[in-house]
Amino acid sequence: MAELDILIPHFNDTAGLDLSLRSIEAQTWPGQVRVVIADDGSDALTKTKLREVAASFSFKIEIIENEENRGRPYTRNVLLAAIESPYVAWLDAGDEWYPLKLEKQFEKLAELEQTNGGNPFWVTCNYDWVWTGGLRRRRVQKVDGDQLKSLLIGSQLRAYLWTLIGPAATFKDVGWFDERLPRMQDLDFFIRFQMHGGRIYNATKTEPLCAYHKSDEGRKALEIRECNQIIFDKHRTLFRRYGDRFCEMRLFRMDMLAWRFAQNNGDIVLARHFMRKAATRRPIAFAKHVWKSKALRA
Repeated sequence: MAELDILIPHFNDTAGLDLSLRSIEAQTWPGQVRVVIADDGSDALTKTKLREVAASFSFKIEIIENEENRGRPYTRNVLLAAIESPYVAWLDAGDEWYPLKLEKQFEKLAELEQTNGGNPFWVTCNYDWVWTGGLRRRRVQKVDGDQLKSLLIGSQLRAYLWTLIGPAATFKDVGWFDERLPRMQDLDFFIRFQMHGGRIYNATKTEPLCAYHKSDEGRKALEIRECNQIIFDKHRTLFRRYGDRFCEMRLFRMDMLAWRFAQNNGDIVLARHFMRKAATRRPIAFAKHVWKSKALRA
């Protein structure tokens, strides 16, 4: 029977953690689970509540505590170092797995271990986006073709750790998460996995196996834009592999994303700043985006 480490970073969100743990408890996969929660310096009351929540579940849960808040990439590195089982899955506190997730992914994993010739692989899955106060919207992870290009574009194949399971070695071999990236460290990690010869496979064709509870609230536009720029500069050679227009479109999308975060968090001045940058960089693409947005609202 397979053994699986489930790695969960946590910070001041015991309600979200309880949702995630309940979704683990509901899994139909019969293997042995070891859950490792790394708390990133939550306040004392939250830490007490975290231990109470963890104690309410029957499966094995280990808690690691950072003495102070160090950020998501540092905490994920703590979790990487804590791996003991031969297989690994990730889950962010506040997101949830549907009951068949592990069962379907282990079926695909077993198939790949027999057929892929020992090459590194991860098994992803389709998921639902659940915007706060909104309906569930299915997202399909398309793994055909040039996966690196798809990851850099970030629309049809997204770098979400919580969709994955894989052999433990395939995560360890990528190396540490880049601690300069409070956001977007998933994307950098996925890019480096690709550079190690890794390949991503999907457990199902269209069926979603988990849900991402999504909100822009509290996410800093400048931080998102700076992290995107670090990734672009760090992997500039890979971006340039696809040409100058590709690079310009990626920079345009980075400005557009920062505009969205600033706007959704009520920072009108910053939103206008990124809107002007995007419009100046790619005026036709910007005009098309504005027209499409107005059409959708009509």
